[in-house]
Amino acid sequence: MPTLQRFSDCRVLMYLGDHPPPHVHVVLRDGRDCIVEIDSLLVIGKLAVRDIREALHWIEDEKTFLLTEWQRYNP
Repeated sequence: MPTLQRFSDCRVLMYLGDHPPPHVHVVLRDGRDCIVEIDSLLVIGKLAVRDIREALHWIEDEKTFLLTEWQRYNP
């Protein structure tokens, strides 16, 4: 489970051999987490967007990189 980016309050992870659609996991420092679909930025889970705003901006800016990594980790 590679950590792709760290922020002060959370980190963005991608699991190897994970299920479609392409997504990342955002894990807060307190252990709460959610899934964010890379293409749509849909947040799946019980975290508020305000809790992961910084991560969402990064995911949006790095969509091409993240989709490339998804293909690499989930052939």
